Amino acid sequence: MSILVTGAEDFLASALTAHTPLTPDPEAFLRERAAASSFRVEQVPLGALANWHLGGDRLSHSSGRFFAVEGLSVRTNFGPVPRWCQPVIVQPDIGVLGILTQRIDGVHHFLMQAKMEPGNSALVQYSATVQATPSNYQRVHGGKPTPYLDYFLRPGRRAVVFDQLLSEHSSWYLYKRNRNMIVEVPPDERVPVGEEFTWLTLGQLRGLLARGNRVNMNARTVLSSIAYATARSRPGGGGGCEGFHAEVVRSHRRQTSDGEVARAMTWLIDQKTRFELDVRRIALRDMAGWTCDERSIRHRERRYFEIVGLSVGATSREVAAWTQPMLRPNPGNVVAFVCRGRRGALEFLVQAMAQPGATDRVELAATVQLTPGNYEGPGDLPPLAALLDCDPSWRVVDAVQSEDGGRFLHADTRHVVIRLPDGHAVEAPAHYRWMSLGLLNRLMRLGYYVNVETRSLMACLL
Repeated sequence: MSILVTGAEDFLASALTAHTPLTPDPEAFLRERAAASSFRVEQVPLGALANWHLGGDRLSHSSGRFFAVEGLSVRTNFGPVPRWCQPVIVQPDIGVLGILTQRIDGVHHFLMQAKMEPGNSALVQYSATVQATPSNYQRVHGGKPTPYLDYFLRPGRRAVVFDQLLSEHSSWYLYKRNRNMIVEVPPDERVPVGEEFTWLTLGQLRGLLARGNRVNMNARTVLSSIAYATARSRPGGGGGCEGFHAEVVRSHRRQTSDGEVARAMTWLIDQKTRFELDVRRIALRDMAGWTCDERSIRHRERRYFEIVGLSVGATSREVAAWTQPMLRPNPGNVVAFVCRGRRGALEFLVQAMAQPGATDRVELAATVQLTPGNYEGPGDLPPLAALLDCDPSWRVVDAVQSEDGGRFLHADTRHVVIRLPDGHAVEAPAHYRWMSLGLLNRLMRLGYYVNVETRSLMACLL
């Protein structure tokens, strides 16, 4: 893996560039691409899904590819519920999530696609340059080839800025991971731009992220790998930013020694040893508390989420029409960072969280990660959830972002960052720890350390 071949100062300059003549109005481009295609999204019974088979054991595609829905039995000492059953999406394929970047007129631009995802509340959002599973790019569905795929599978002389396997939503997927990549194309190489693609600066992407539901989850997880620091960066200074944004840059640039990384890894290994997690795949018919029939797979008390069917038509996609299962969560999902100023930079309160679908049992999660329907009432909420009701002036980020619209239906998550006033202390359990963005970024580059919800928040801080 080759990383950090591009200077952090260059990425910061792109983040401070709010306009580009290549795409003067990113919002207008999204509207134009949405208007240029027709879309149809209709919820249907699971029994009406073409080429999908619902049996007592699992829900799967007749080709044996794409993904399946199976049952899961979970036992853990993490959190308030020690034992439960649930459906889970099983998709062992490793997909490619890749973004091309190129210096254009001296400023880094990122090639983004205006992509329709059937589960998004705002159907058309900016996605990565490539967002494809092997089933997609091997054209199991009989669709069109995946544009730009060779830039990532065979980069050649192009510089690989970031390349790492990272986890997906571990409450809803079982051991799911994707290859997150950023590849830099030399300035003298011409990149053909398809009609659904356009170049954006980081500054434009920052503005879209601040408004919410305009940059999809798969793009956010790749963008979270961008850092404003390298081993050669000056630790001080806000890089030309002011206020909270200068604190963010300094948090990226906080010097993180190898010893500090090792101590954080040791602490996380301690948490993995402390928290037990016994996960077993079971037949759908054996899930206690769940109903599985031709209509849907649902909890008998209407909690958590539901597996439903979807019939989709889209003239802009590789396949014009298809049917598939989707996971539809109960509304109200929230993910939140609490941060504080320390020595001129920000530290973020993260927690070690055990999730049933995590590849390595425990990953770093945000300060608060509320999954819909998991809690009986206010007294049962996780630690520090009360901070969500803080003084509004403390909230420096507050936007709703969609989750993976290819698998989840209307899974909107409120993203919040709370900046504590100086001198305001919080007490946190032992499985919480303060970390700079620089430390989180270094851990993310080591593999399965930072979960996807936290990475999504990190992208919103760019």
